Amino acid sequence: MNSGKCLCDSLTWNFTGEPEHAYHCHCKMCRKLHGATFATFYTVSDAQFEWTSNTDSWQEYTSSEALSRAFCNECGSAVPARNSEGGGWFVPAGSHQSGPAITQHIFADDVAPWHSIEDDLPQHAAYPEGSGIEPLPTQEPDPIPEEIDDSVVRGSCQCGAVAFHVMTPFKVIHHCHCSRCREARAAAHTTNGFTSINDVNIYRGKEHIRVYKVPDAKFFTHAFCDICGSGVPRLDEARGIAVTPVGSLDDDPGTKPADHIFTGSKADWYEIKDDLPQFEEMPG
Repeated sequence: MNSGKCLCDSLTWNFTGEPEHAYHCHCKMCRKLHGATFATFYTVSDAQFEWTSNTDSWQEYTSSEALSRAFCNECGSAVPARNSEGGGWFVPAGSHQSGPAITQHIFADDVAPWHSIEDDLPQHAAYPEGSGIEPLPTQEPDPIPEEIDDSVVRGSCQCGAVAFHVMTPFKVIHHCHCSRCREARAAAHTTNGFTSINDVNIYRGKEHIRVYKVPDAKFFTHAFCDICGSGVPRLDEARGIAVTPVGSLDDDPGTKPADHIFTGSKADWYEIKDDLPQFEEMPG
């Protein structure tokens, strides 16, 4: 049995047996909804899945004609979503410390510009052949206003309610494997870019941003869109910094991740294959 939960523990679940599919998805929709470099899913049948909590905070967002996504409306974590096409559930693996091995990459042609696939797993350009699922719709970002330098990096949530500009290059980008990041984004790891607070301009949808602070955390707070659940920039006024989920970007930030941090909390099912420095906690 494999157990998962959201960041605030409002939603908990189990699935049993081996999933039908276990894949990393690199599509832009998954990157935005999870605010991560890629998403990872197990697909399981109705008989394999059960909620072990009430589902009062479970909120669904229809991301396309074929797919719906779900998130906890208390903490913003991506959580299991129903498969509206063939029944069963899409379970985000990042919410699980342990789980079955991942067997493939899908939408490998859409891999994030700051990432490269280093393992030997099979790669599919889109959905695996024979899936019967239609290609995903594309979402065009807002044009850059004439009065703004065109070097800005655009970003938005999946539904477009929240949109922002990163006005300067990121000072650093970290891949973070801590359990809080994995539960909040429900991905193998989050990938966050750091700037000063004044270098991120949220020009639309501030009223749709919700934040959840882990009660016993000094700083950790998750910011998300209250419509689609996508991770969005967190403006930390106390420290004067902005923490931007790089998966939410519409443009290439031109900066690569510097390292992997909190690898001591890495999910058991994920293996780091690149050559970036690794730190069991936060580097000094």
